[in-house]
Amino acid sequence: MPILLWLGAIIAGISNPLQSGSNSELMKRMGTPIVAAFAVYLIAGLVLLMCIPFFGFPLRSAIGKLSGAPWWIALGGVCNVAFLLASLTITKSLGSATFTTLVVISAVITSVILDHFGLLGFEVRPVTWLRALGCLLAATSVVLIARF
Repeated sequence: MPILLWLGAIIAGISNPLQSGSNSELMKRMGTPIVAAFAVYLIAGLVLLMCIPFFGFPLRSAIGKLSGAPWWIALGGVCNVAFLLASLTITKSLGSATFTTLVVISAVITSVILDHFGLLGFEVRPVTWLRALGCLLAATSVVLIARF
């Protein structure tokens, strides 16, 4: 696998606890999750606007490609809001390590299921005993991190 793909995934992984911590502090300061979430998306929108010169903004052609798209494409936005609200409201209570580990472990297990059944457009990658063992070990790690 190309190193840049791995690097991109590592950067995304690093950004996860940074995002959760900063979002949680924003929520603490603002006092309400909905207003804090709105602030996060406002900042994200401004950053996306700054990206337009580098990536373009072909809105008309992109929207035209949505016809006939599966219903589940909207899940990305719904899941993003669910993650944001969770990070705003519970990260500080659980601690960064426990929250992030729970997020990653549940993402790993969900990903293995999506791969196994080829859901949401993923290529079928059957669950092997080693993948199942990896999920079990990952789930064990959250217990160790949360307890110690």
